[in-house]
Amino acid sequence: MRVRRKKKKERQGRGFLAAAAVVLALLLAGLLAVTLFQIREAEVTGNSFYTEQEIRDRVISDRWSSNSLYLYLKYKYMETEEIPFVDKIEISLQGPGKVRIRVYEKSIVGYVAYMGSNFYFDQDGVVVECSSEVKAGVPCISGLKFSSLALYQKLAVQDDSIFSRILTITQLVKKYELSPDRIEFSEDLSLTLYFGQVRAALGNSGSLEEKVGRLHDLYPDLEGRSGVFHMENYTDDSKFISFEQDG
Repeated sequence: MRVRRKKKKERQGRGFLAAAAVVLALLLAGLLAVTLFQIREAEVTGNSFYTEQEIRDRVISDRWSSNSLYLYLKYKYMETEEIPFVDKIEISLQGPGKVRIRVYEKSIVGYVAYMGSNFYFDQDGVVVECSSEVKAGVPCISGLKFSSLALYQKLAVQDDSIFSRILTITQLVKKYELSPDRIEFSEDLSLTLYFGQVRAALGNSGSLEEKVGRLHDLYPDLEGRSGVFHMENYTDDSKFISFEQDG
């Protein structure tokens, strides 16, 4: 009997040591994960609306997120906080202490100013952000008539085809490195670009790329002027442009 009790105690002792070893191993593994996977470097790509530091601050927002392995799993499998102007964020591990934050921004084409706020919308006319700030590189669109305006809702305009026209003109001014203060649509969808005291009336006919390309050539002559460049009838075949001075 004594031998049996002794052997039982020995088995219990070995079991306790094995359990303790497992617990110790798990603790060491946890400690290693905390220290080894502590983020020391975070590379940011694809951002334009936010600085790299602003993206880091929004993504690595708490002590758990400062662990590269946790951050990777969080953005791979969990729900994450929405960031204005950002469609998606991908996290990739470049090493235990280094991550790459890939930003996929929403395709914002312009904003409308309403009651002291700026409502930014994408190429489909969906309002993605409301802010008092003016984002560099995003043109103000005026002349739009809408019956309702709400965040994450489509601008309720009479004809949705205007959004494709907005996308076209915003892509063209970007292509030709023009930065109008404002892009205005009249009721018949005629376009006017505002550059300080100078306006470029492009009309509502075709040849829009030819007009914007020619406007790029004229741009150095806009400084100090006040008036309207009439380009409504400008085409490759008829290159007539008149300038109507103010006053």
